Amino acid sequence: MAKPSTRAEFKTYCLRRLGDPVITINVDDDQVEDRIDDALSFWYDYHYDGTEKVFLKHKITQTDITRKWIYCPDSVIAVVNLMPIDDSSASTNMFDLRYQMRLNDLYDFSSVSYTTYEISLQHIQTLQMLFSGAPQYRFNRHQNKLFLDIDWAHDVVVDDYLIFECYRKLSPDVITITGTLTGNTNLGNVMIGTSTVFDKELLELDFITLSDGQEVQIKQINSPTSIILSGALSSNVTNVTMTKEAYSDIWDDRFLKQYATAKIKYQWGSNLSKFAGIQMPGGVTFDGPRIMQEAQAEIDKIEEEMQSYNVLPDNMFVG
Repeated sequence: MAKPSTRAEFKTYCLRRLGDPVITINVDDDQVEDRIDDALSFWYDYHYDGTEKVFLKHKITQTDITRKWIYCPDSVIAVVNLMPIDDSSASTNMFDLRYQMRLNDLYDFSSVSYTTYEISLQHIQTLQMLFSGAPQYRFNRHQNKLFLDIDWAHDVVVDDYLIFECYRKLSPDVITITGTLTGNTNLGNVMIGTSTVFDKELLELDFITLSDGQEVQIKQINSPTSIILSGALSSNVTNVTMTKEAYSDIWDDRFLKQYATAKIKYQWGSNLSKFAGIQMPGGVTFDGPRIMQEAQAEIDKIEEEMQSYNVLPDNMFVG
């Protein structure tokens, strides 16, 4: 059991590292769970292994235009980029300036230098940044709302797609999604649920396992209660629940194990500090403050190391 792969094994590992069962660790089970959640929260924020980069696709609806914001799933903790809304970078017609440059100046790469072409492209990009600019947005992970500072009446229309570069946290626990699904192999692989969970727990391209054993991939989330699958269902389903697999290797992360153990140790010392100075039978006294002091030193060291060497680098703007 040296390599924990579940939450229960991880909890046992941390307590055993503190001396259990040789000595009694005076911490309630709920307190242990709370300290593990605290450790995970810090690990998500400051360790690059706690998150993954994803590109979130969203189809504009009339509701989005009316309220002027887009809902973001709970698992998204940061939005770092929004792909340009205009079509200047996607134009491929014969009247496009870059097309004409390629046609007239770069028809033969063997006899023409591409230095001028590259400089011209950079100049065009500078003009686009000057006159069009990058779309501005505001996001707060506790609101689950992505606000776009654009002219919603003219810049976007219903059924347009927006693509965001995001970071989502990785869950070490298996997610059992509430509600039920109904799907038919003859209905375009559309599955309908009875609760609003799809846009909270899942992202497009995620794999989910149905309770009848079928593993399917999400192609598109139409609404909080409707998803489209990438592949066909092997059989019709009615009122089945679903689960999303966990990244169980997270429980074996070195920093997470050390940090969670130190947090539990601090809780242990805090509990015993209530009895500081009280002499027990046999002359034994509890030294809770010393345990707290040792634990705090360990916490400070781990946090400093994690923030110094394991945090993702800041985004740099070059231009």
